[in-house]
Amino acid sequence: MRVAIGVAAGCLVAGAVLVTSPPPVAASPACLPSVTGAAELNTHFASPGLGARPDQEGFGGGDYPRSYPLPDGRVLWLFQDLHFSNDETLGATNAAHNAGLIQSGQCFTILGGRGLDFAGGAPLTVHSRRWFWALDGEIGRDGKLWIFFAEMENPSGAGAGVGTVPTGTWLARIDPTSLVVESFERAPDSGARLYGWSVASDDRWSYLFAHCYRQFANGDGELAGFDASCMQHAYVARVPLGDFTATPEHWTGSGWSVDGTPMPISSRGVANPMSVQWFGDQWVSVTKLDDWWGSSLIIDAAPAPQGPWETVHTQHVSGDRRCSECGNYGASLLPWLDANAKMTVSLSNGAPFHLWRANAWLYRPSFYTFDVPISTVPLAATAPPGFPVPPGTAGLVAVDPLRLVDTRDPQQPPRLSAEGTLRIDVGDLAPPGTTAVALNLTSVASDDGFIAAHACSSPRPATSNLNPAAGRVVTNAAIVPIGDGELCFYSHAATELLVDLNGWLTTTSDVGLHPVDTRRLVDTRSGLGGSTRLPAGATVAIPVVPVGSATTAVQLNLTAVEPRTDGFVTAWPCGTDRPTVSNLNPVAGVTRPNLVNVRVGDGGTVCLYTEQETDLLVDLLAEYRPGAPARFAAIDPVRVVDTRGGSRPTHAARSVVVALGRTVAVQANVTATNTAAPGFLTVYPCFTDPLPSTSNVNYAAAESTANSTSMRPGRGYGCVWASDPADVIVDVFGVWS
Repeated sequence: MRVAIGVAAGCLVAGAVLVTSPPPVAASPACLPSVTGAAELNTHFASPGLGARPDQEGFGGGDYPRSYPLPDGRVLWLFQDLHFSNDETLGATNAAHNAGLIQSGQCFTILGGRGLDFAGGAPLTVHSRRWFWALDGEIGRDGKLWIFFAEMENPSGAGAGVGTVPTGTWLARIDPTSLVVESFERAPDSGARLYGWSVASDDRWSYLFAHCYRQFANGDGELAGFDASCMQHAYVARVPLGDFTATPEHWTGSGWSVDGTPMPISSRGVANPMSVQWFGDQWVSVTKLDDWWGSSLIIDAAPAPQGPWETVHTQHVSGDRRCSECGNYGASLLPWLDANAKMTVSLSNGAPFHLWRANAWLYRPSFYTFDVPISTVPLAATAPPGFPVPPGTAGLVAVDPLRLVDTRDPQQPPRLSAEGTLRIDVGDLAPPGTTAVALNLTSVASDDGFIAAHACSSPRPATSNLNPAAGRVVTNAAIVPIGDGELCFYSHAATELLVDLNGWLTTTSDVGLHPVDTRRLVDTRSGLGGSTRLPAGATVAIPVVPVGSATTAVQLNLTAVEPRTDGFVTAWPCGTDRPTVSNLNPVAGVTRPNLVNVRVGDGGTVCLYTEQETDLLVDLLAEYRPGAPARFAAIDPVRVVDTRGGSRPTHAARSVVVALGRTVAVQANVTATNTAAPGFLTVYPCFTDPLPSTSNVNYAAAESTANSTSMRPGRGYGCVWASDPADVIVDVFGVWS
């Protein structure tokens, strides 16, 4: 989606920018958080004065850009040295070590000023003798931003020139909202070998890559003059995921050890090797060969952080030098994929001082795009799923929706009391070979709590299917194992409960899951799909598959946006009578989604009826087709992610990853809780697909909201992305394999 935006106060804005994930609910402000790729970044950094404030000149030039995604969607950029200027002339002293920029979507604001280092300023910094340069970092398990810094010294007092060496690493803990440096101390493994040069985490560990960084170990200005005695090797250590104050374990060649002798994982003899990121089933690094004088960017890949590392791509960049005396150096692999699911690499540019101080553009970075390498050993670097993956045996039998229970009806089971259980026998209704049942659950007039659905013949799981809230009607879909035919619904709080039948999973059906790229079919706010905001009592027919398609049913995510009053929405196959059930129960002024499995009606359409005025979003998640090979197996529900337990909370720039292995998809319940502001969760395949402009869970501040969805793996993992800070819970209750 391309959005033309103008000039926003306090920042420079491009005229046509790529926004990868506009909120499905809220309007897009000019500085909407988004992921930027090489083309956008090259445009932003092409001109001087980027991010200028009324009281401070903007970015004129700088090298070794480091980027740190923040929980609120912004990105912090720090540079080894940053010179401030609004034109192409850089003053000799109008600079700072580790100053930077704050990026908010396509807007930038300068951070710091002349002599104002972001971290490690006076008295730690001594002019021209001792200073600190930013290395890599990530959001830690405590929600803070942790950045490693190299302590640099030049005993001669000549500043950043010949004789400068690193003497250790320091670690800054930074508030990710205010960007206040809360602490700045020596790292647990501080030394001349700079652990934290590159930082990359998988779903279990954070890995700290290291080398000795001899940028200024050349006395004659030529490659041959480098003192390469300590430059030959790169190393790696690890700490528990996001625990950057822990004592690292080093790779010793045969295992990981706190006190063992570190062994190199790569030996290239370059000053800036291995900027590393993790891509699910493999690790990828970028290195600029021969530094200033070289001509090649090297992409390496490995099945594990310790290797073995092999070169998979080489790109020559000698023609990109900006003058005959210029060089490019210090490649860095940015910690995100662009809108086309490609990698972005930054490369510093430089020239002799007298040239770039008069021509600032010689000292600004360039950005390049690379494909994520295809793993030669698929899933070698992935964690096994945290749930069983039995062979799939069942296909879907979609039915016209049928209400099984409504406890509000005096002729039916009564209202559930707190800690109560409702039992429903569906054995007589189920087709032969039924293993599970697709339901829609609705709580009405409830207290805050949760509902767990399960086969009565099995113990109640430690998971939930529905999270009732006082004063709200709450709906969610569920696929529940049928066991001996009797279903149990346990409610933590007193509530009325409605149970609607949407389909059966049976061994006699040949209708399997056919995964599709998630896409938005209808958005009545914009007119997408041919409909505008729906009045009370409206029915709209939605084409979900082409006429003549073999698809018999679809999995949709329905979202009611800003309904005028409380009401309900019903989905059913067009060409049949509207059933007396609900799939979504909008609450006045509240945006809420729900998943629905619905049979496809006449002409490939599904009909939607809304009792009250509302906007509707319709996202296609999957199709069900005869002969599709993916078959369903119900499992005892398993909680595979709960970020409340001390692991890293999700945020707008870094998704929570869920190990899914070789499954085609899983049926999961995804919950947002401890929410700081209104926002949404998007579920998508990690590492392979761009972030879709759809949503799966829409939440308000300070509440828990759940929705059922199918989750597809990319390189072995599913991702959950949050538009605004939230904790995430993922419960898996079925597998398509």
